[in-house]
Amino acid sequence: MPAQVSLVAVRFEALDALRGVCALLVVLFHIPIYHALKDVGAFANLQFCVDMFFALSGFVLCHAYGQRLNDGVDGVRFMAMRFARLWPLHIVMLALFVMLELTKFVSARADGSMALDSQPFAQGHSLWEIVTNTLFLQSFGLHPALSWNGPAWSAALEFYVSILFAAVVLLFPRRRYDVFFGLCLSAGLLLYTVSPHTLFVSADWGILRTIFSFFAGCLVYDWRVRSSGHLAAPNLLEACCVVLAVAFAATSPPGGTQYAFPILAAIVIYVFSFDQGAVSAVLRSSALQKLGLWSYSIYMIHTFVFQLIKMIASFFGHKTHIELVGWHNNEKLMLLGTPGQALLPSLILSVVLVVPVAALTYRWIERPAMDAARLRIASPVTWLGAVSATSGAVAILRSRVKSLVLSAGRSLAHGLDAAAAVSRRGGAGIRT
Repeated sequence: MPAQVSLVAVRFEALDALRGVCALLVVLFHIPIYHALKDVGAFANLQFCVDMFFALSGFVLCHAYGQRLNDGVDGVRFMAMRFARLWPLHIVMLALFVMLELTKFVSARADGSMALDSQPFAQGHSLWEIVTNTLFLQSFGLHPALSWNGPAWSAALEFYVSILFAAVVLLFPRRRYDVFFGLCLSAGLLLYTVSPHTLFVSADWGILRTIFSFFAGCLVYDWRVRSSGHLAAPNLLEACCVVLAVAFAATSPPGGTQYAFPILAAIVIYVFSFDQGAVSAVLRSSALQKLGLWSYSIYMIHTFVFQLIKMIASFFGHKTHIELVGWHNNEKLMLLGTPGQALLPSLILSVVLVVPVAALTYRWIERPAMDAARLRIASPVTWLGAVSATSGAVAILRSRVKSLVLSAGRSLAHGLDAAAAVSRRGGAGIRT
């Protein structure tokens, strides 16, 4: 068996950028413009990018926390950091979507211009769905489809799967990768059983999809740690990974073939984790590193930006009697000439409309939330208080269990003494 390689101080820059590239591809998939790719069947396979997100998260969390989760207190700290990483931006976007529905509601009372695509607070935007979204529970089969900020389904599930990851590391420190393999395999098999025609599930069986790819990423990290630390032909391997990924996305039909993608994602992550080839050099460029840094914001804000722009287009189209929006495959899309003419503007607008806003939300929401969480955890008073509270709770629990056992023992002893006394009295009566 190869000696394990220490990766403690390694930063996987190519993988950071890869996350940003995947986020932009998801944006392109969702942009509400009728362009030529909308009629290409393989265009739907850009949803594989979400599975790549899950696999990357599993790999990165193994790297960042695999050796730092040693007791319950570490687990609490981990959950606090994951919550600070995922929830603040989610709740801000949810609030903005609610404000958008209120705008539609007020406008519908006036002339209906802003509510042409759907009625305000209808299914997918109901008050009950605000509650489930706030609690990160929107993707556990409680709703028939995605609700409010659609892409948030994956962030919600990743939060809970992260907790499962921490529990496995804490409970099975020596056999963690065996458990990771079991979870990955069983989730994949179960998902194929309930959804044999597509991997692209979300609000119904998304939890299985998340576990499947997330723990595939965890297994890749173990593979990486056990490697020699060097690729024999990095340029060739990276080029092969790019060709394989593009070919798989372009040719994979709906059905069982899609379930091979986590394996492909594992290979891609493994190869690019070495940061040695020419493609990795491109991914390490400043622009792509920024995309990686802003990737979560890009992913979480883009549907709100698009919804806002689509509502504005509907409003002006209604007022000017110009056909600015139309329906295509049950989706309301903006019209920019012919589908072929709209393709290039769609590619450009995917970047121009979303990335600058994502940079702002990262600066003003994501980063302050994470910094605040780190500060509170690092604070001796706050963190020692949490440690003390956790330790105190464990001590109290142990004390109460001990008291319960002792009390039960004393009660049992008293009962036996009483029974013996009755027996003695009864015996004495018989003798006289």
